[in-house]
Amino acid sequence: MKLTLSLWDIAGQERFEFFKTGFFSGVAAVGLVFDLSRPDTFDSIEEYFDDIRERSGNIPIILVGNKNDLKKDIGETFPREKIIQMVNQYSLFEYIETSALKSKNVNKLFYRLALTALLDFKPRLGEVIDSNHFRFKILLVGAAAVGKSSLIDSFVKNELEESYKLTLGLDFIIQDLEIEDEDIPKETHYLVKNSVKNYKKIIKKIRKKEETSMDTP
Repeated sequence: MKLTLSLWDIAGQERFEFFKTGFFSGVAAVGLVFDLSRPDTFDSIEEYFDDIRERSGNIPIILVGNKNDLKKDIGETFPREKIIQMVNQYSLFEYIETSALKSKNVNKLFYRLALTALLDFKPRLGEVIDSNHFRFKILLVGAAAVGKSSLIDSFVKNELEESYKLTLGLDFIIQDLEIEDEDIPKETHYLVKNSVKNYKKIIKKIRKKEETSMDTP
């Protein structure tokens, strides 16, 4: 199955708060990112979680601890139990530790975000390209300088740019991804098939109604 991911990175700076409202609409899955070397970025997760639930409803969220490569030098900055408690408390899909610098678990993260979007499939406008090709809007959110842009760069370009630039406002990029049929539960295949069928019926009715309106004097 082919998935086209629209990957969005929203700046974490407070002065770009006004960008958030519109760009949470139509989101299929979210990576909630914090920096494993900065405990303060973990403490801000609750605020971002509330934003997501308020503006996007009960969509899948994966908690992401980035900069795993720094742990060998600084050690554990807070107990893992605290992270697991956060996952359970907010019913997050799972927790993944990544390193954009070392490309550790980066492909796994976006693969899992795509898969969670598919598991939670409720066709929105523009998501169905054909019966075996879907487009999903994936968001990475979190405090400033946690590595959201770096994760996207590492996934799309298979490398990390040496010169780091803080995201101003928002960035997005399109990337295709293939998911093997055997990785998708049978129930999900059935759900997707029926969802696409119903979606096409609805679109057909809308178009027919529009054509009727245009023909009416």
